[in-house]
Amino acid sequence: MQIAERRSHTFTDLRSTQIKNWEFDYLAVTDVGRRRPINEDFFLLHPERDLYVVADGMGGHAAGEVASRIAAETVAAYFDTADVPLSFSASHKECETLKQHLVQAIKLANSSIFDEASDRVERRGMGTTIVALSFCDGNAYWAHVGDSRLYRLRDSQLSALTRDHSLLEQTLKTQQLSEKEARQFAENFPYKNVLSRALGSRYVVEVDVDSAGIEDGDVFVMTTDGVHDVIGDDAFRELFDQHARDLRRACEEVVAAANRAGGPDNITIACVQARKI
Repeated sequence: MQIAERRSHTFTDLRSTQIKNWEFDYLAVTDVGRRRPINEDFFLLHPERDLYVVADGMGGHAAGEVASRIAAETVAAYFDTADVPLSFSASHKECETLKQHLVQAIKLANSSIFDEASDRVERRGMGTTIVALSFCDGNAYWAHVGDSRLYRLRDSQLSALTRDHSLLEQTLKTQQLSEKEARQFAENFPYKNVLSRALGSRYVVEVDVDSAGIEDGDVFVMTTDGVHDVIGDDAFRELFDQHARDLRRACEEVVAAANRAGGPDNITIACVQARKI
């Protein structure tokens, strides 16, 4: 298992794991950015359990740092101890239970953060976003809360697989806007960073969960808002196109681009590429 170290810049090595007739290359990087004193983002890579997690903490006074770690480590602990199906031995029906396991693990993380914040005055108000990804029987399964995102790159096409739980996203749903109008609206919206859902803010949380088949060459990318709030989708896709044969270099360039754009927030990106063998 690989977890984020609390340094200004942490980059994991590119590693691989095999599941049946699939090989998955994976790595992650987190960077403090240029304007934040500490890094409250957290990633966890747990290929032994087919689990990859990114979280973005909030709350100040190091509380966000605590919340994001609790979230990721609680989900990993659940996967280690519960009867979660493993891809190399599970049937398709068993794999479908991954949705329930992801939801249950994230709800358990929410309770842990809420209780910690309730018990310690200095941590009241802390919370975190989370996006968790798993694989089983040729399918990807994911769940999320907040505005950390999961994307899929397939044949040079970028698709967002999650929708932010934010005031901006809620407002856009009520509007009838073209894609261009929506981009302009988002750029000028004054409350774009206000979340409608996060772990730790309430004792009960609603978790969005979904799944999709994987194809040879698919790259699944998890990001915190320090990436996707400052790098547009087109620029993001182009960076991966330019370094299609070098996943590590692509992630390095994403982090560099976010810092060139001012690095207003912590920057975290985790990538998993699926290859048929």
